[in-house]
Amino acid sequence: MATTSPTEHLIDIDRKTGEYVQGWPRIKQSIFTILTTRLRTRLMRLWWGSKFIDMQDKPGNQEVLMAGMMAAIAAINTYEPEFKVTRVTIDDFDATGDITITIEGVDLVDASLKRVRHTI
Repeated sequence: MATTSPTEHLIDIDRKTGEYVQGWPRIKQSIFTILTTRLRTRLMRLWWGSKFIDMQDKPGNQEVLMAGMMAAIAAINTYEPEFKVTRVTIDDFDATGDITITIEGVDLVDASLKRVRHTI
């Protein structure tokens, strides 16, 4: 079965301004939303989101960090059709619960490497 890649970026609504957004800004917003939405919290989309946010209340050991990175990769690759993750690093994981994560991957429409860093 052959898969085709999209030829144009999807369009969405910017969460802060209400304006249309597409391309890399839309992908960054989507990644943030995916990582900060707990599974089973969206009524009509119970399996949309990720387990990544669950690591906030856990100890910062290697097992939790690795599980968080795997959850981020799986969720982004599942729910963001215009982006393919190639690398995830957790840069900071402090006692306040803030997690700083860097995600690298390929914009599948532009075929270009991209990087985004979020503090969650």
